[in-house]
Amino acid sequence: MEFPRHAQALRRNPLTRALLWASKTNPHLVALCSGWAIATQIAFGVFVVFSALSAFGSMYYTLSTLNAPSSLVRWIALVWSIFILFLEREIAGGLDRTTAMIRPFLALFIGTLVAVPLELWVFENRIDQELQRQYRSENQVQIAKLSALEAELDQRHAAMEATLADLRKQEADWGKILDSEAVGRPGPGRTGIPGAGPVFRNAQAQQADVQRRIEEVRRDLEQYDRSLPEERQRLEAQFHREEVGKITDFVTRYEGLDKVVHSSNALFRLSWLITLALIFIDMTVALLKLLTPHSDYHHLVSAEIRENVTRIDEISERNYRLAMQDPEVPRASVAEKFAKVRYSPVTNHTTFERDYETKAQA
Repeated sequence: MEFPRHAQALRRNPLTRALLWASKTNPHLVALCSGWAIATQIAFGVFVVFSALSAFGSMYYTLSTLNAPSSLVRWIALVWSIFILFLEREIAGGLDRTTAMIRPFLALFIGTLVAVPLELWVFENRIDQELQRQYRSENQVQIAKLSALEAELDQRHAAMEATLADLRKQEADWGKILDSEAVGRPGPGRTGIPGAGPVFRNAQAQQADVQRRIEEVRRDLEQYDRSLPEERQRLEAQFHREEVGKITDFVTRYEGLDKVVHSSNALFRLSWLITLALIFIDMTVALLKLLTPHSDYHHLVSAEIRENVTRIDEISERNYRLAMQDPEVPRASVAEKFAKVRYSPVTNHTTFERDYETKAQA
């Protein structure tokens, strides 16, 4: 039998063939049907593929938050998406609508499972804030102790810098006195000879002592600055030994999600909106299967099934009679005879065609 041109083009399109396969549609039979039937079967394929992709994404995100081995995450997600793909494919390709009746109940569970990872992603920032707030609450004593020790380090550093600044100021003051003595300015206790009086010598000695102390404080400050990072690391190591660790696995984030959702009426409504939307989307294939009327494609498939059943029953009955008459004679089985009848080429003049030509001539 030669198919029309549009049927051949339909079978040659790889995207169309993939979507028809996803909806469990025979491309040879659907190519003979109306455009409405073809579009409906392709749409079912789109919904099935979408359900499989959403299942893959949700499972991948969930396993990633569980800190599962990265080498297994994508494979487990792929297996789950394949399961959903074939489940939706059986529902979309079923001829009896009763097969789609169970899907809405299953969608309540699958849609809820898919909604949890999506909500974790939508409320990610708020969940991180909640986990940070919980971490600070559980480590309040340890954080206060660490802050006090770090503040003590900063105070020691600030005190050394203040001492150094004060010594530099003293050095500058003694320098001014030396300058005034060097130019020989008259004053009480001065000899009038520049640089020769006791004031000058005392100022010079005091300045030298201050410079020595400045050098000592500068060395202490530099040594303290070099040891400061190591000291901070020691304090942080001590804090990590005493702290309550921050956990960010799936269970903890889900617990944080529950607190975030119930902390605001708006977020509570948004959470339910996401869950109900995903449940409805997950039930799309089943709902369309229940609400869409049967097309000519379904009648063609049903007719082919009835024809095959009739052929198999008749061949089986004949084989049964032949076996009763002469059981020792080897003969082709029912499956072999059916395959020969089913896949043998059709002659150009069948009985149906001869009857049709006779009626046309009459």
